[in-house]
Amino acid sequence: MLLLLLLFAVGFSLELSLSDAIELALKNNRVLKKLEKELKSATFRKDLAVFERFSPELDLRASKDRLEAVARILLLEFGKRAHKIKAEEIRRQIAQITLEEFKNQLKIEVAKLYTDILIYDILAQEKREFMAVAFVRFDREREKLRLGLSDRVKVAQLERTYRMYRAQLFEIQRKYNETLYKLKRYLGIDMKEDVVLKHLNFNVPENESLDESELLKHIKDNYRLRIKEKEIAYYKELEKGEGTLYKPEVVLEGRLGRDFDDKENYAKVNAYIRLPLFDPRIGFRKKTLKEKRLSLIREYEEIKSEIEEKIYTFPYRWDEYLEKYKYAKTNMEWAERNLDLKRSEYELQLAFDLGYAMAYYTQAERQLLESKVRILLFLMEVYHTIGKDPIQALKGTHFFMRERVQVQ
Repeated sequence: MLLLLLLFAVGFSLELSLSDAIELALKNNRVLKKLEKELKSATFRKDLAVFERFSPELDLRASKDRLEAVARILLLEFGKRAHKIKAEEIRRQIAQITLEEFKNQLKIEVAKLYTDILIYDILAQEKREFMAVAFVRFDREREKLRLGLSDRVKVAQLERTYRMYRAQLFEIQRKYNETLYKLKRYLGIDMKEDVVLKHLNFNVPENESLDESELLKHIKDNYRLRIKEKEIAYYKELEKGEGTLYKPEVVLEGRLGRDFDDKENYAKVNAYIRLPLFDPRIGFRKKTLKEKRLSLIREYEEIKSEIEEKIYTFPYRWDEYLEKYKYAKTNMEWAERNLDLKRSEYELQLAFDLGYAMAYYTQAERQLLESKVRILLFLMEVYHTIGKDPIQALKGTHFFMRERVQVQ
């Protein structure tokens, strides 16, 4: 059965929707796999810190008068090791947040590449149609020149227009293929794989307005603030860990050896308390860690202020993008009706008008898609700013939207 499926798939293109592309990227992206390994490394570091706290130690000591094995294990402590474990757990959490953040950024980047390809595809068709009309006009004018009914300046001008559209077409084709290859790399697809992208399935919430007060409630979920908060906690634990003076440790120690002078074997077990009393380095280390923590607190406050500023601009950006979308829709309706009109009026001498109408229709189609994509990427940015999954932008409802008061 599998063989039949593989044979059936041979010669067919890989057809992807935006959701399919994002899913493939999350599965195959190499940078994501690297971050997953770093998260595992951070988890092992934390486990190692836990193990090292009470792990036994075994030494072999030799001198001219004796040979002995010394085993030592920490039974109880109230100092640096406990805080080190907490600090390593915080580092693991930072790695986890970093991984989640990269996934969200990857989703946005894949969406941008995907939609750029769709736009380049329509834009290339638009340039082909303008180029076709320009070439026909240039070719006819060149024939007129041979018959002495035109001049070289007009012919050169029309050829210049044709060459301009042709150069623009080749530029768009180059950008299309560059973006397509980049998308394949993000998705982990072979560069030779034939890929077909489906049309964008996204509905613009036209009759809604953005309520920034709902977004401000979730500002602490922003990934930058979450990471900075963890970094502050990390240095706080390290700072606490330096306060080990007058904090006892209970150690159990066992010795097994042979005394060469007395020619006797011996075994000893002893429990003792270790109490640090003086270490001049601790004060300097604590000051260093404290200043670093305070600087991170200032960074946190600045980042929070930046995000608040950004959120307050969201309603204005939303209104702008929505009005541009409505204009693009109106322009598309005009282009469609204009094309129908030119088709109904088609005559040979009006062929240029029909050609231009087709080109303007494709142009309006591209502008409508661009305005739609702009809104999609904006909504993904909004979700990303408040620490939510950007893929929620593809859904029909958004918790921070309110029904718009209709204004004529």
